[in-house]
Amino acid sequence: MPKLKFTAAAVARLTPPEQGRVDYFDANLPAFGVRISHTSARKYFVMTRIYGKLARLTIGKAKLRDNDIGFSLKEAREKAGELTALAERGIDPRELREADKEANTIAAQNTFKVVGERFMEKYVKPRLSPSTVREYERALFCADMKRWQGRPVSSVTKSDIRNLLDKMVNRGSAGAANNRLAYLRKFFNWCAEEDIIEHPPTDRIKPPAPKKVGDRVLALEEISLVWKAFDAEGKLFGDLFKLLLLTGQRRAEVGGMTWDELNDLETDNPFWEIPATRTKNKRPQIVPLSSQAIDIIKSRPVFGDAGLLFTHTGETPVFGYGKIKKRIDEWIAERREKQEKSEMPSWVLHDLRRSMVTHMNDRLDISPHVVEACVNHVSGGAKMGVAGVYNKALYVKDRKKAFDAWGEFVNQLASK
Repeated sequence: MPKLKFTAAAVARLTPPEQGRVDYFDANLPAFGVRISHTSARKYFVMTRIYGKLARLTIGKAKLRDNDIGFSLKEAREKAGELTALAERGIDPRELREADKEANTIAAQNTFKVVGERFMEKYVKPRLSPSTVREYERALFCADMKRWQGRPVSSVTKSDIRNLLDKMVNRGSAGAANNRLAYLRKFFNWCAEEDIIEHPPTDRIKPPAPKKVGDRVLALEEISLVWKAFDAEGKLFGDLFKLLLLTGQRRAEVGGMTWDELNDLETDNPFWEIPATRTKNKRPQIVPLSSQAIDIIKSRPVFGDAGLLFTHTGETPVFGYGKIKKRIDEWIAERREKQEKSEMPSWVLHDLRRSMVTHMNDRLDISPHVVEACVNHVSGGAKMGVAGVYNKALYVKDRKKAFDAWGEFVNQLASK
């Protein structure tokens, strides 16, 4: 085998054979060489013993010019030393290379998009509600995530996560950024549990913005408008949303209302008794019903053995609030556009409850402790400590007057 004192220039000047290939060995490092083929291709290699047998280990293409792809002479010598050291320790570099190749193949197959779809099918869809499924789909596959879709999920870094969140905050979507982080955190934690990645890149990343406590209160004109939108939506959700506004109770409480919870509907003092098992604070709640609420309740059909007023199946409460809310928002937007009015500011269903509380205090001059009782809030001296133990009535008569006044107030707004 020919020997040559290797320099970068000497390797570049090697003359290719007319056929086949020729190996040249470095005079200073005899086990290190370069193979040149009749096509002028040059590859560095090193000879060493693995498990007692002589083996040729290919290092890679020789880099002849600065802008070429491959190994410079210096890099090739360093790589030859690394491979020889591994062989001396009883490690076959070829097996490591195959393992790396297999790992790279798996990583290439486990793209963010592919793993995201698997996550949706295996975890999200079997366990979560349709509305939550849609939120996960938006979090993983929206336009913001387009550049991630073809990347190996293992390549996503903390820096990628932070850059995404910063981008959302800078465009004024701090709350959405918090939500995106929550969904991504669950996704990457699942990836780690499934051994798809080693560590979640969302680990120890804090929400980019403080959690915002809602403060949206619908103006009187807006209450009139949303009521008309509820009328346009019609039965089931139209009735449900009206009761959210008239009673001020939480969405799950109104959505899960049953006939067994309703009492004395034919008397002057009808009321809705929500058991502790269905309230957020685990305290039973009595809701005196206004005539407006009674009219809606009596119009609801009996469907199913569970006695639910709002149900698709007769067995479980309704779902799909997000889709209906979007439809209502579209109706409101069209209405205001026809009236040549500006777009109505964003609002959520919980704002109906907050609006009732605010207007009861500000417009109807109802005592704050009575308003608090109307929405089952546990606060104030009348309900805390020993007083809360003995004050079981919690102003039922006063609440009856408050709900009647509120029902009439809403009725007047709806008629405008």
